[in-house]
Amino acid sequence: MIKNIILYSVILLSFSISSCSNLILFTQDIRNDLSDNNLEVEKVQYYNSDKIVLKRNLTKEETQIAKGTILLENGQYFEEIVIPKKTKGIAVKQGRKFLNIAFEVGENRDLRFSLNDDNQYQISADNWKNDYGCIDYDTTTYFIVPASSNTLLLVNKEYISNFEKERRVLKGRSVSR
Repeated sequence: MIKNIILYSVILLSFSISSCSNLILFTQDIRNDLSDNNLEVEKVQYYNSDKIVLKRNLTKEETQIAKGTILLENGQYFEEIVIPKKTKGIAVKQGRKFLNIAFEVGENRDLRFSLNDDNQYQISADNWKNDYGCIDYDTTTYFIVPASSNTLLLVNKEYISNFEKERRVLKGRSVSR
């Protein structure tokens, strides 16, 4: 009985470790490889590396029309939008050094990820004040909370490996007689 429990635990642990390792950081090098192979960034499935929390202050009247979770902290009302770690997203806009990723359907419901000094795409904001990033999301101004400020873009390693394999595998040639 104990052997079965240990075996089951090892199998479960192996499965969870292997499923976590399928995601890798999306870098400028990967983006360049996509471009070199005429693959569009809009066709890639993206994920966020960490939980993203967007927050905004509400007046008492605004609590009736808020779309996210409403919290009461220190006598103030806040609306909070949470994007869990490893949520799927798609590229809806791109520039030379940024990608706008949407994790939900709707106009202006995307977050900008900009190229950082480590050659990775990191969540960015219009401006930062006291470690809070100010952004326009949907029709309102929200703040990226400090714990979310280091969130990076991820992609599926198998997807990237597949196009690299297809690009590099040659069948060779035989001498004709």
